[in-house]
Amino acid sequence: MHDLMLNLKKDLIGVPRTKNEIAEIIGKPISETFRADILTCDANEVDIGDLNFSAYYDYELDSMNRPCIQVYFVFNPLDKTLIFDDELFSNVIKRLCDTISHEQIHQRQYRSRFWEDTYNVNVDDPISYLSNKDEIDAYSYNIANELLDYTDAQNVLTLLADASKITIEQSVNLWAYMNLFGGTNNPTIKRLLKKIIKVLPEVEKER
Repeated sequence: MHDLMLNLKKDLIGVPRTKNEIAEIIGKPISETFRADILTCDANEVDIGDLNFSAYYDYELDSMNRPCIQVYFVFNPLDKTLIFDDELFSNVIKRLCDTISHEQIHQRQYRSRFWEDTYNVNVDDPISYLSNKDEIDAYSYNIANELLDYTDAQNVLTLLADASKITIEQSVNLWAYMNLFGGTNNPTIKRLLKKIIKVLPEVEKER
């Protein structure tokens, strides 16, 4: 997917683009490749001059063989246009790949159990949401990718051996888990770290 996105660089770098143009340029190959619906919205939490993403997988639509992943391009409401430089483009593509891969994992989870809904969490409660098995499985892949962006697999294992010292620059998702659940003695963190180590060779092979 990352290679697919790199083909868009020439259409974005240094050119002022409206929100709809950005969603069209980046969203078209995403929609065609992953049968995803692309939408735009604004949020004050997004920094001016930046772009973030949110996505949702709908298992009921998937069971009917309909487009089942919605991807929201989230802008700051004060931005009318964005101009990408190399750093912004790289950061945005990493976030988008992270978002799409997370929802693809949920898709595989539901397909493996023939779309039976066993999720059963309160999405408004971060503890309930992030301790669910489906989310641990999905975030373990995201975290493995983040850490492999930072260093090689052997050093990832070294970092995980003292996971309480993981920084937001090394893995924003693991950092968020650690801060929410309070450290490596928490049962959710133990399950998460075990899963990251398990999927690390697979993630490394796919890169």
